[in-house]
Amino acid sequence: MPRRAPELWYAAGAILAVTLGYGAAYLRADAYPSASGLVGHGIGVAGFILMLMTATLYSVRKLRTAARWGSLAAWLRFHMVTGLVGPYMVLLHTAMRFRGLAGLAMLLTAVVVVSGLIGRYLYTAIPRDGGDAGGGGARRLARRRRALALWHTLHVPLAWALFAAAFVHVVAALYYATLQR
Repeated sequence: MPRRAPELWYAAGAILAVTLGYGAAYLRADAYPSASGLVGHGIGVAGFILMLMTATLYSVRKLRTAARWGSLAAWLRFHMVTGLVGPYMVLLHTAMRFRGLAGLAMLLTAVVVVSGLIGRYLYTAIPRDGGDAGGGGARRLARRRRALALWHTLHVPLAWALFAAAFVHVVAALYYATLQR
């Protein structure tokens, strides 16, 4: 396992495990499990919880600089793993149907995930030790830091929009599944 990107391997392993479980449900039903069925809801709820953890726990740890509950680097890895696995599970929840608000939420999910991958690239492109600061390196380092700051100003509001759409979807699904029966 490469030392520079263990979170990608952890995410790939978790995605493989989820895929095998979902594949078993697919074979049993001979179709995609319904988004409103036990498997569909289960995988959607679990994926959404992972996404909520992605959005909150790393941010809280970043704000708590004196916290002793794990290094910031470990929480960033956790953020990246759950930021890949959770959306994948939500994708499976859709049963490959992308209509209405759920479709919009899935589109926003895809945009936020791609944005996160871009952010990961930008984050790893900036040396942590201040190296590369000599001569033209200082300008390159400053450009990379500005690019990361710009990325952050776009990524966070996109994530907020995603969660707003997801919460409306959850409330609407609960309303129509319970109150309209």
